[in-house]
Amino acid sequence: MNKFKMNIQEIVLAFCLVVFAMSCDKNDYDKPAVELELLEKVYIDGKLYLDVFYDENHKINRMNYYKDNGEIKSQRQIQLDEQGRVKKVISDFSNYVATRTLTYKGERKVLDETSYEFVNGSPTTYGKRAWEYPKANVIKDLLYADDLITVSYASTFTFLESGNLEKKEREVFTHPDQNTYEQYQYDEGISYEFMIESNIPGYSQIPVAKNQLLNRKVFKPSGEFVAEVKFLNTYNEKGYLAAYGAQYTTGSEEYRFEYKTVIK
Repeated sequence: MNKFKMNIQEIVLAFCLVVFAMSCDKNDYDKPAVELELLEKVYIDGKLYLDVFYDENHKINRMNYYKDNGEIKSQRQIQLDEQGRVKKVISDFSNYVATRTLTYKGERKVLDETSYEFVNGSPTTYGKRAWEYPKANVIKDLLYADDLITVSYASTFTFLESGNLEKKEREVFTHPDQNTYEQYQYDEGISYEFMIESNIPGYSQIPVAKNQLLNRKVFKPSGEFVAEVKFLNTYNEKGYLAAYGAQYTTGSEEYRFEYKTVIK
């Protein structure tokens, strides 16, 4: 009798395990597959400019930038912190290595300290950039001189609620006559800079807008018009930016983009 009871218990346990396993399989099967569209390559005037590489979690971990002749200009290794933000960028330019180390305060990036180590044995040099947040929707970008104390440039970015830049005011402390401000008009599509920044927050050295630009106008502080850049955008069948032409007063260039689709 005891042996029979034991067999019944074993059968019940086995049945429960099978039901549990089938349930798990069903739940996994029922989960909808999510397609991710990842930026892979950027071309300028038909020449490869940027190659983007991802880890197993579809986070950017390396980017190669190219010269016009097809040689690699820099290879950039990206390290993330536990929150998925850029912690360090190590850029190899062959004759020197630049290492950017980022510091955050809460959710905000506040400091970017860069060291430059030279292959020829020249002394290591340093750079410094900082960000302040004086009020809602405003970011102040401070670029320091070689002494790491004096601010050479300050750019104040004002954002719209949509996540797009409304205005950029640039102060050049050593040459105030070079001060300018910029205003922007946007398209509906997402910019490729935002695709990178949203994948690995903190990478961009200047704040980026969410949407692709239609035009950028530059003015002197007096309101005198200086220059305009117009962008002619085209999109692929999935709605992602396929190409754009940037038209300057001095010429033009065309950007083209390639993506890869992954299932998450």
